[in-house]
Amino acid sequence: GKVYSYNMPDAIDARLASLTLSGVDFGEFSPGQTEYEGVAADGVTETTVAAEAAQAGATVAIEPGDADEDADGHQVAVAGGVEITITVTSEDESRTKAYHVRLGEAGPSANCLRGAIVEGFSLVVSGGGSIEDLEACAQSRQVMAIYTLDRGAWVSYILGAPDFVNERFREVYPDGLPALTPLIAKSEGPPSADPAAGVEVTEPWPECLRGAIVDGFSVVLYEGGNADELAACAQGLDVTALYTLSDGEWVSYILGAPGFVNVAFRELYPGGLPPATPLLTRYDRPSPDSDGGEGAGNSAEEAP
Repeated sequence: GKVYSYNMPDAIDARLASLTLSGVDFGEFSPGQTEYEGVAADGVTETTVAAEAAQAGATVAIEPGDADEDADGHQVAVAGGVEITITVTSEDESRTKAYHVRLGEAGPSANCLRGAIVEGFSLVVSGGGSIEDLEACAQSRQVMAIYTLDRGAWVSYILGAPDFVNERFREVYPDGLPALTPLIAKSEGPPSADPAAGVEVTEPWPECLRGAIVDGFSVVLYEGGNADELAACAQGLDVTALYTLSDGEWVSYILGAPGFVNVAFRELYPGGLPPATPLLTRYDRPSPDSDGGEGAGNSAEEAP
């Protein structure tokens, strides 16, 4: 039934008052908490550690050592993961207290696969990079397979499969995937929302549908606009049908069909299609006796 209080002499205080790591999120710092897990922001390879002791007479040591002695502050390389230890020694050297921040190996960028992932199939857009980057990104979003179209034929990349299974996919992208490459992802869940909240497009589009449109099916990106503008764009390129994925199910827009046929597609985009929306197109090569002549095609650009 009694309460006792003790006054801690400043000389034996080995606590930190504050701790910050530039470009690293490790939660809220508390002088009484000594263990932290941190995540470096996308593109951050080095952090500056700033640690202030609770008492002016205490000393602070940081490990690993300063990676750049010419720069202000204490820099630590974080690429590949690292554990940073900040040790405080009290003024009278009778006590020490160690704080640890563990950073895992940098994961894939949130922009590596843009678009919501559902159970089943989803249309997504690659942020670009090597096939190894694509695989790491796909694993982080519970994707088990990636598909692309090459000259109208489906080519798959099965995660975890032997190299020979994915050889054709690597041949399609020998130098890695360019940014804004449309793909189809297969997942068994759990679903994940679009981490990038859409695709930012800064360069002008040479065509309203970006990507090579070949006889049969092609995966392309639409520059953005409402359904009527999309229809006009597709008609100008002799596309006969467009498809999108909603909750793993294909939804079509058939050019020239009665309005009720395309209601479901329009309901998916009541405010219009955002820039760089991935779509599947259907193109049927004109017959030899048509006005276009044998081999007539369209002017869509080659795949980026």
